[in-house]
Amino acid sequence: MSRSSPEIRTFWQAVTALDPTFAERNPVSDSEREFASALSLVMAGEADSAELKLDSLRISSGDSLVRSASRILLTAMLQYQDKWKILSSLGPDSGEFVDRIRDRAGVEAWAAAFRNVGPKAVVFPSRPVVLPLTLSAAGTPVIPVRVNGKQLLFWLDTGSSMSIIASDVAALSGVEALGADTLEVATTTGRMQARPATINQLQLGGVTISNSTAIIVDQGTLRIHARDDVRTPEQALKVDGIIGFDVISRLDLRIDYVSDRITLSRPVRPAGSSRRARNFFWMGMPIVRLITRDGVPIHFTLDTGAQETFFTDVLPRKVKVRTFLGERRLVGGFSGQQRVRGRFIHELHLSLAGQPLLFRKVLVFTPLYPSFVRLDGIFGSDIGKTGVVRIDATNGLFMIEESQRRPALRGGG
Repeated sequence: MSRSSPEIRTFWQAVTALDPTFAERNPVSDSEREFASALSLVMAGEADSAELKLDSLRISSGDSLVRSASRILLTAMLQYQDKWKILSSLGPDSGEFVDRIRDRAGVEAWAAAFRNVGPKAVVFPSRPVVLPLTLSAAGTPVIPVRVNGKQLLFWLDTGSSMSIIASDVAALSGVEALGADTLEVATTTGRMQARPATINQLQLGGVTISNSTAIIVDQGTLRIHARDDVRTPEQALKVDGIIGFDVISRLDLRIDYVSDRITLSRPVRPAGSSRRARNFFWMGMPIVRLITRDGVPIHFTLDTGAQETFFTDVLPRKVKVRTFLGERRLVGGFSGQQRVRGRFIHELHLSLAGQPLLFRKVLVFTPLYPSFVRLDGIFGSDIGKTGVVRIDATNGLFMIEESQRRPALRGGG
């Protein structure tokens, strides 16, 4: 059984640690208790009920912190459900949100662009779909897709909240921008210009997604450099596009790194009595819960577009482990690469969905991830290289399973 971290002494510390039960054990205000209830609904996957409670709190709560937090979490829930029209109609609740509304990379700006786009429709075949898996230079899973009938290769990147398509690929496949407005996308290395669009038909094998929102970015932006000495566009590796979490969250996905395949299934909600404890939440980004040996919950964001797993500077203080100085080059997906010098944790034991995991020589590194969750780490594309990564957002499950087949031969060193 998990318990609270000893560092949690206030209600808002509990909120950033995703511990809504704090309100049951400690004296809090009525507004704080209601917000904790809404947070519990979000973590339980009860999106509609959470939406109603959060909308009421962001309007009527007498606590400005509760109003602000409710607005942020409500925005995340509306985006997750493709409720762009409702999100675009919220308007600023107070002066502090004016800058967010005007931010061309903010979700409110994208909501305004997508306000007339209805929810995406996903059609599954009767049997699971199996696709071949390759890895990009950043270690990101790559699968074949069809965009309006055109065969392409897209990354599977949970770190991207929306799907992305290169401008030349968009032109080739008939994906047109929604209007003339140019917005922006924030990445770990800066911002890039982008335009909103919809993909009429996106096919992942036999899985068909219709009316899928997407972001068009310049074709020169969707390139990665595999080495420090590569600088010219001709030497960079081209990326056709990215399947973001907006699509991944609709699937029961198994990424088998050993057998070089990906299996896509329809998510099925089990009967209430057989439901497993949820360890995977959407909080404006996908969050995975792990447990320390002392039973303290910790939270990683899942970013399959990142080259490797790393811890934030919060974790060493929380689990009281020693660090050592080192240097590492990170290929951070299409946003570029960085050479970072910092501290490493030699060894750490954690539990994921009851499965023990051992982490060794992991970098302590804190990039910018906009969320009110106090992140303890980032799961990169290396987390499941010896088995199968299962992602089922519908049921709140993230697991690492054993591969059922022998390893396939791969070229290279």
